[in-house]
Amino acid sequence: MAVADWIRIAILSLVWGGSFFFVEVMLQAMPPMTSVLGRLIVGLVGLVCLLKILGHSLKPLVQQWRPFALIGLINNAVPFSLISFGQTEITGSLASIINASTPIMTALVAHQLTTDERLSLHKTLGIGFGFCGVLVLFGPAAFDGSTSLIGMAAGLTATICYAFGSVYSKRLKANPPMLNATGQVFYGTLWMFPVVMMIDQPWMLPMPGLGPWLAMIGIGLLSTTLAFFIYFRVLQTAGASNVVLVTFLVPVSASGLGIAFLDEQLELQHIVAYFLIASGLAVIDGRILAKLRVFRLKSHP
Repeated sequence: MAVADWIRIAILSLVWGGSFFFVEVMLQAMPPMTSVLGRLIVGLVGLVCLLKILGHSLKPLVQQWRPFALIGLINNAVPFSLISFGQTEITGSLASIINASTPIMTALVAHQLTTDERLSLHKTLGIGFGFCGVLVLFGPAAFDGSTSLIGMAAGLTATICYAFGSVYSKRLKANPPMLNATGQVFYGTLWMFPVVMMIDQPWMLPMPGLGPWLAMIGIGLLSTTLAFFIYFRVLQTAGASNVVLVTFLVPVSASGLGIAFLDEQLELQHIVAYFLIASGLAVIDGRILAKLRVFRLKSHP
């Protein structure tokens, strides 16, 4: 993989990891769903501008409204809301570790809903590692009745939404990638707008300070617009097998930002759970196992 791709992966992990940090800052001044709507609106403005710069038409957003509306619901509106709500009970660092299990959930959903992504032995083993990590996270909270269990459950449910969204999104693979990104954010915004107006009534809330506004701009332009652009660029130049590397790095970025700026702390169980989930991802990816097989063959000619 080229050096430029490694740089893009590092930047992508930082801006996606930063989304958990930005959510924490926004939640200091606004309810979860209002923060989600703000993210989507800012991200949508950035994506539409980028789409016009790239010369793509916006007409397919209307012509293909049904699939875009569904993806906007299960890949944006619902999981973003679940993660933001979850972070009212748990830290962004912990939320990012739970979110790292998304590829594991995707492997399970793809096995059930597709014919070309069936579970193999190494994928099943990787899923086992991942679920062990989830159990390490959830076990203590389940036994002591901690309110953090609700926040963790919300984050885990978001990963299931992402899994279904990822599988369903393949139906739009004929579209330019940035068009699909814009479509889901556009309809995600439409889903969130009436809900926020009815429930949160943001005009009645106290005016947020500078920090939450900057966080909203950051999560919209960096963690949404820029992240989509870099993601599809890496996908094009380095391939899908290398994009998964971002999943390993996002919790590191999110935890680093939370510890440095929000005084968050990682407990031993969080670190153990992360390594179990990361091990599961590595096994599902298959490259480590393939290299071990090659090494054994070379060692025993």
